[in-house]
Amino acid sequence: MSNVSTQINQMIARAEKAAEAFNKLSQMEVDRIVAAMTRAGVANERKLAEMAVEETGIGNVEDKVIKNHFGTQVVYDYMQGKPSVGIIEEEDGILSIAEPFGIIAAVTPVTNPAATTLFKALIALKGRNVICFAFHPKAQNCSAEAARIMLEAAVAEGAPADCIQWVTEPSIEATDALMKHPNVAMVIATGGGAMVKAAYSSGHPALGVGPGNVPVYIEKSANLDIAIPDVIASKTFDNGTICSSDQSVIFDDKAVAEKALKLFRENGAYLCSVEEKVKLEAVMFDKERGVPSMAIVGKRPQVIAELAGFSIPADAKMLMVPLTTTGPEDWMSHEKLSPVLGWFIVDSREEAISAAVCQLEFGGAGHSAVVFTENEEVAKEFALRVPANRVVWNQPSVHGTIGALYNDLVPSLTLGCGAMGGNITTENVGYKNLLNIKRVARRKAA
Repeated sequence: MSNVSTQINQMIARAEKAAEAFNKLSQMEVDRIVAAMTRAGVANERKLAEMAVEETGIGNVEDKVIKNHFGTQVVYDYMQGKPSVGIIEEEDGILSIAEPFGIIAAVTPVTNPAATTLFKALIALKGRNVICFAFHPKAQNCSAEAARIMLEAAVAEGAPADCIQWVTEPSIEATDALMKHPNVAMVIATGGGAMVKAAYSSGHPALGVGPGNVPVYIEKSANLDIAIPDVIASKTFDNGTICSSDQSVIFDDKAVAEKALKLFRENGAYLCSVEEKVKLEAVMFDKERGVPSMAIVGKRPQVIAELAGFSIPADAKMLMVPLTTTGPEDWMSHEKLSPVLGWFIVDSREEAISAAVCQLEFGGAGHSAVVFTENEEVAKEFALRVPANRVVWNQPSVHGTIGALYNDLVPSLTLGCGAMGGNITTENVGYKNLLNIKRVARRKAA
């Protein structure tokens, strides 16, 4: 048996003891534990944001502070007062009884390392599960510190000692051994496509995600004074690292597009020429793997432009490039994980919606889409046709799709893409997805 296998076996053995003890706790005890975890996460949200940026070189501190706050306080506010232990509901003669799944194996990404760790620890323990992490190797230190903070807070309020654990020497072998361990009950994977596929091949139930490649349809009736600032706020948040950030804006009217592009420029976007677009494409993608190059992921637009061989103003917030199609033939219509946004102009609603469908089908099936329109029928038609499981209407994509801020979607940093995206759920994953629900059926009256 390899040293890695021995370490994972020992981790799972400790987790089993912790799970047994955790299963005996009451709702009041569980709620006290997650409240303490939330306070600890919030108290350290800036420290963890600084650690993440320093270690990974991705994103920016202020937005990561917001992510960390969202993954703790906002998620906790949603869970607060909601039952997760024992009988949690009775409806139509059916009693629902919540039990923990047991040991959760969790994989976290380099783009949102601390926030995802805080979030997954919180939703796991709300359901009396224990959680074992395998962090992205390039974000090991900040992720481990986030886990340690949550563990210490939980244990101080009565949680078992090994309710949160993590692989200390990251490797593909260790992550694979953790996900495939026979005593793991469920895998929850947020990260690249290969890692998510590995989670679904682990032999266990798995909750995964998919690439975003979000299209944004700005219909001719849209309020541009709302739409353009919303798109910029979403696309530039943490330098474009959230999977549901905007990838292309699609217009169905040339005159509206001209006004919108003028507003983009006035609000800090740098509109690239065709020649500059070619230079960007050359440095932005690992075309063999079909993914963005790590050299540009989460970087400032000035850094990306410099890598491509041209310069932009110091106050530019993002880069915009003209698209020839929203299909795979134009690499700039792929997911970019950076503050670089494509624009595409067509002549009708039909063409615009078809363009959004095309972009999702090749690179973001099941994830998210955005529509800005004052016409409700347009919004409904768009939602009915696009292969996206989250459609946000007149809202910034990132802030809308993660829930709670602009709408009543479940607040989450793990966004399911459903069958079309190769996932088991279409939901924003929350603590309810980590509850094993038993049902007791009363006999109907004669």
